[in-house]
Amino acid sequence: MMRIFIKKKLLILIPIFVFFDQFSKEWALQKIFLNENIIQITPFLNLVPVWNKGISFGMFSGIENINFFVTIATLIILLILILWFLKSISLLHRLALIFIISGAIGNLIDRFKHQAVVDFIDFHVNNIHWPAFNFADTCITIGAFIYLFSIFTSEKFNNV
Repeated sequence: MMRIFIKKKLLILIPIFVFFDQFSKEWALQKIFLNENIIQITPFLNLVPVWNKGISFGMFSGIENINFFVTIATLIILLILILWFLKSISLLHRLALIFIISGAIGNLIDRFKHQAVVDFIDFHVNNIHWPAFNFADTCITIGAFIYLFSIFTSEKFNNV
């Protein structure tokens, strides 16, 4: 009974994370994308306007109708992740899935609204830049790290 309660409580994080993702992207659209601004935050962090029409890191962005295929694939993956969340008994797996699902929903909303994902966070060292990303991508990455961490921790810890 306690597991069901914790599972339901974790679900509240999804709309919270999606809200912050969409809020940050709306801010970026108004402050960065509107005039194609580049805002230097630190010597290694800029905010830049990037429309990602492909998948991770902009791969396959040159393929015609890629947005349609990525949207369908994302919907299928989201369904699988939600079913996995419902069946999961591990607290860490559930938490990881909450982050991943939230990020996937945030980027999926962009694909429906803009036919591309709004990316704007640019980390770099000198002229070597990591591909631009957003809050949703950060959620997916955090979820992946939590999941990997859960794999390498004991089952006793996971079955909370």
